[in-house]
Amino acid sequence: MKIVIVGAGNVGFTSAEALSKVHDVLIVEKDAAKAENAKAMLSVSVLHEDGSNPKVIEATIKRIDADIIISAIPDDGHNLFICFMAKRIKPGIKTVACLRDPDFITKTLKEGYDGVDLLISPELITSEKIEKLAILENAVTYDHISRMDIALATFKIEENCDLVGKVILDLDTPPDCSIVAIYRGEDVILNNETAEIHAGDMIRVLGSPESMVAFNRLIGVEKEAKEFVILGASAVGIEVAKRLVQSNRKRIVKIIEDDPDVSRNAARELDNVAVVNGDFIDPAVLRSENVQRADVIITVSSIDERNLLACIAGLRSGTRKIISKYSNREYEKIFRYTGIESIIGYHRVIYNEITKNLIFDENAILAIDRDNEFFFSVTIDDGSVLRNTHLGDINMPEGIRVAAIVREGIIEYPRLNTVFRDRDKVLLFTHMVNPVKLSRLFGHKTPLEL
Repeated sequence: MKIVIVGAGNVGFTSAEALSKVHDVLIVEKDAAKAENAKAMLSVSVLHEDGSNPKVIEATIKRIDADIIISAIPDDGHNLFICFMAKRIKPGIKTVACLRDPDFITKTLKEGYDGVDLLISPELITSEKIEKLAILENAVTYDHISRMDIALATFKIEENCDLVGKVILDLDTPPDCSIVAIYRGEDVILNNETAEIHAGDMIRVLGSPESMVAFNRLIGVEKEAKEFVILGASAVGIEVAKRLVQSNRKRIVKIIEDDPDVSRNAARELDNVAVVNGDFIDPAVLRSENVQRADVIITVSSIDERNLLACIAGLRSGTRKIISKYSNREYEKIFRYTGIESIIGYHRVIYNEITKNLIFDENAILAIDRDNEFFFSVTIDDGSVLRNTHLGDINMPEGIRVAAIVREGIIEYPRLNTVFRDRDKVLLFTHMVNPVKLSRLFGHKTPLEL
């Protein structure tokens, strides 16, 4: 396909990076420095123009006879306008608007609104991930696949956990979930039914959102999270606060923001949330607001350096759980080096949404937070040697775990006696897998990243 991307900022650049692997991409960017950076770093064409200009939109679409246009500039209103104009110029074009402010979220063409086929809001996706991590005391990662309504989460096993020493097969796990991997130091255990749980293990689980709550309880909750401090009244911070207080559980939520105007706006918008105007990397402010008492500290400012400093302060105060977002991908290793386990990369959120919706359609699911790990689906067809075969009879190549099967719209969590049928959609978790062996086994196209 031929795709126009308006904007070469974080969203546009990451989108182009993903899409250019399989499609022809043309970026339109009015900032000269960003345009030059995209031209130097990516295998795409770049046009140095104002993509919000109707004449530029028309000329660009006609120039490559575009199939898709993605509007990813910082102004949400302009993004919607670009999509509307693109539909007027070429009614059959697929339009994608990337929106930052939840107030701009509107119905898509599929829902009866003329102009936009797909909305992508990294802020809303990030907010959902953060809220789930905040309330699942033992979870360190969380992803939700909305079209299937299933979740993929990683839980940490502490030394005092009652599950230490038990075998996976003997656990009373919820029926609507599957343990897909155990991380133990540098080792990744996929065939884990007979594995014994050790202190420090990270257990990755696939299942319904409800099963994640049940699995969290199975591990054991020493103290339910009730006090939450959000550092930064960004769009993400405000959305997380709204989600936390909407629960029928009694929770104390506080936001600390250094900008007076932003603080006032947040106070007007939020009910049952304490908003404090102060510099959250100032130790005196943190002490005066008793941040060290919080069960969860959430850092979501727009500046990665401030988030990092706030996380380090939280670690020193002994806060049990710290969650942070970061925008610059170069900061991922720095956050991990400090020991922060629950971090959400803006680029990974964008990459996953673009991949799921515009590259492999329903077969693309998630690029996992660890390198060389993917979660995706393949369909059993005439080219697959698995048809009418029991799972237990298959010599599965190293690095592959069958996590679930979607059969006639129903998700099943397989056992060794499960038989693969024609048209089954098999959900796979892979780690350092050999793509040739994977293709031979399933006879289906697999993600290029493999």
